[in-house]
Amino acid sequence: MKAEERTISKILTEQIRYEIPPYQRPYSWRKANVLQLLEDIWEAYEGNVTEYFIGSLITIEKEHDRRYDVVDGQQRLTTLNLIFARLRDHISDDAAKVELGKRILPRNVLTGEAETPRLLLRKSDQSFFRKYVLEGQPLPGGNKDNLDVPQLRLIENLEAVDAFCEGKSQQVLKLFANYLLSKVYVVFVTTQSLQSAYRLFNVLNARGMPLSNADLIKNSLFSHLEGHANRSEELEERWLELEEELGIERLDAFFSHHRTSVLAAKARRALHEEIEPLIEATEGGPFAFLEKVIGSAKNYVRIVDCEFNDVSTLRALNALWRVEYDEWIAPLLAYLNKPVEGLSEAEFTNLLEKITMQNWVRRLGRTARLTVYYQLINAIREGKDADEVRQIFRRNAQNTEFLGLLDGELYGMPFDTAVLLRLEDAAQDESVTKTYSGLLTIEHVLPQALKDAYWKERFSDEQHGLWLHRLGNLALLSGRKNYRAQYYGFDRKKKIYKERSKNVSFDLTKEVCDQPEWSVAEIKARHERLLELAKETWVIV
Repeated sequence: MKAEERTISKILTEQIRYEIPPYQRPYSWRKANVLQLLEDIWEAYEGNVTEYFIGSLITIEKEHDRRYDVVDGQQRLTTLNLIFARLRDHISDDAAKVELGKRILPRNVLTGEAETPRLLLRKSDQSFFRKYVLEGQPLPGGNKDNLDVPQLRLIENLEAVDAFCEGKSQQVLKLFANYLLSKVYVVFVTTQSLQSAYRLFNVLNARGMPLSNADLIKNSLFSHLEGHANRSEELEERWLELEEELGIERLDAFFSHHRTSVLAAKARRALHEEIEPLIEATEGGPFAFLEKVIGSAKNYVRIVDCEFNDVSTLRALNALWRVEYDEWIAPLLAYLNKPVEGLSEAEFTNLLEKITMQNWVRRLGRTARLTVYYQLINAIREGKDADEVRQIFRRNAQNTEFLGLLDGELYGMPFDTAVLLRLEDAAQDESVTKTYSGLLTIEHVLPQALKDAYWKERFSDEQHGLWLHRLGNLALLSGRKNYRAQYYGFDRKKKIYKERSKNVSFDLTKEVCDQPEWSVAEIKARHERLLELAKETWVIV
């Protein structure tokens, strides 16, 4: 390993090319990171600081003094390219434009044609980087949904550099560019092997941006190429397929659930450290491991995006997503990755919803909840038959206790809205699937205080206390808490409920509005009916 201080001018010279190797994460700096770098350098420029260091650039030397793989420092190096590109575009002086341009995209002095850029990003982003950054073509407008995260970051950060340049005179921009080239330094580190790069990559950060678990898992895959480094591009293509399937922002969450779906145990170490033995144990090496992971990722996307056609499966999955924890994802992922013969997706998902909801309402601790999920994962992994998997659900069910809790006070519990929404679904015809978004509130039909004569005539204090927070007296409304209706008589409340139902309609609330009276008899009858619906929905037999 060799380390030396170098100015940016010496870093970005005509003979040197930098490449982002496939095991590197994509460009991910946000606007705040870019502005911080610019502001730091600007402050040093205004203070006439003679040497200003912005960190290290760690490389593998592929061709002496000419070609380097960037191991650490990609974020800064890419951002420097953005800064010089925009300085070039904002400065009108031709000689200055040429000088800045050759730092990022040299041109043949005889033909004027662009040559190889100073920096080559990952394959998936290079053409975008060249077109909109290095060549300075107008940024794409309109809908940017088809752009991936690194491309969006490039656009946002170019706009941040534009904002920095605006309002500054031509002379100031040229002096600032000169300061960047001649007074700003990095510690330039060169290594000679992938092994030493791997060690450095694992321990170093880029300007306070720690490596994600996905970064380290990816890096580990490349380190396991061993004598097949010539297949790195092939492995990169497969990793890009994984990124495109999931989206970069979901990689870490996916790997966490995938790990649990394989190991059925609590994490003892960092995620990337627990994935490492799985890579080593996979026959066929990193390619075979990645093949399995991509298949698992496709099933994870199905879960996250609710890509199921069966109505009962969709209802169960929507209900699972309302639960305050997502530990149920791992057993569902395990099942989708290795379906159990004789146990359909719909049946497994419905059973998973039932046991998850029962354990949530019973307020089981995390260890007790996970025990059930681990039993399911192990049974699936060991190839148990459908009846043996069903027995796990049955053994862990506590139907009587669960229904007893729903028979008590529901309002104010963490699961109150989730229970009411699921019963709303269950009350619908199976041909109907509804989804709800936005703000929802729970309304007490019998109000929390007996102020209006209507309620005083129909409820004693004892009856009020008994029924107030129970299932039969609760109704869903869209929007914020309905203070307008809180203490009024039943007829006036119904008018307000109907007004509030214009945007989001709940059938169980409509049924309340269809009642001519609201007394103990009506609450009790509705309560018993909803409890029966809960029994049909969540009891495991």
